[in-house]
Amino acid sequence: MLLKFSKSDILNSPLVYPETGALGYTILTRSHFICGSDKDSDTESEDESGETRRTMIFNKLGEIIAEIGWKGKQPIEIVIGQEKIIGAKGMFGCSSAILSRNVLGIPTRFDTEYFWMAAPDGLTLLDYDSNETKGSFHASSMRVGERFIAAPIPSLGHDYLEFEPHPLVSTEELLVTFILMEVLRRSRFNLHTDSSDRSKLWRSTPLANWGRRLRRRSI
Repeated sequence: MLLKFSKSDILNSPLVYPETGALGYTILTRSHFICGSDKDSDTESEDESGETRRTMIFNKLGEIIAEIGWKGKQPIEIVIGQEKIIGAKGMFGCSSAILSRNVLGIPTRFDTEYFWMAAPDGLTLLDYDSNETKGSFHASSMRVGERFIAAPIPSLGHDYLEFEPHPLVSTEELLVTFILMEVLRRSRFNLHTDSSDRSKLWRSTPLANWGRRLRRRSI
């Protein structure tokens, strides 16, 4: 499946099928404050003790299929269909992780061999057993045939989310875990998507190659 973000803010954007332009999903986030007036949210906002946000994912019919409640940048509640999860840990596997200085691999809960691999230059979903990439976030990119290249100017590119279906996980869960991992990635590596060197910083690279080099460690 391939989805294109129509806007640069991944927390507030329609997701369309680039081949047809048809709407697939819509992500909408709203902020609320205990004190002060409301303001628009973005993934780079500073943590504030009085701030809570709620990200809602809608299907093409306008029905809410998943939600993420935030306190600052911390997810505190996740709802997927009828399932309610407190905190982010319940969305991922808890037995092992892949750790290095510049790569963070978090196991999925639906398959012990699937890892979200976060690095300064990208986010991928890796099948550790086969060393195959099963999903990728192509940030500020241009599509050339079946390939993606970094846009020479960020404003010329779009963000794309690409992933293969898995029999044990829904599209809603993949979207939720993508959002959680991308917010974590930007925070961990101090990424600012509005910077002038965004296309260089987010250039797509084959993160799957890291899978065999890095060791797992218990967390």
